[in-house]
Amino acid sequence: MTIPRPEKLRILQRVYAQWSQLYDDFDSAESNDAYFNMYEEAMAAAEEKYKDRPANS
Repeated sequence: MTIPRPEKLRILQRVYAQWSQLYDDFDSAESNDAYFNMYEEAMAAAEEKYKDRPANS
């Protein structure tokens, strides 16, 4: 269950874009928590997508 590196980078970019629209780069504990929650949710969805693929595909 390995998510390809290019997919991880796309997820990171999408999450950051969504987060920056919501929080406008506001640095607070709430915005940081929201960012990490959004990232974890996106990575969990990607893990579901790639869970049956071998690591070298």
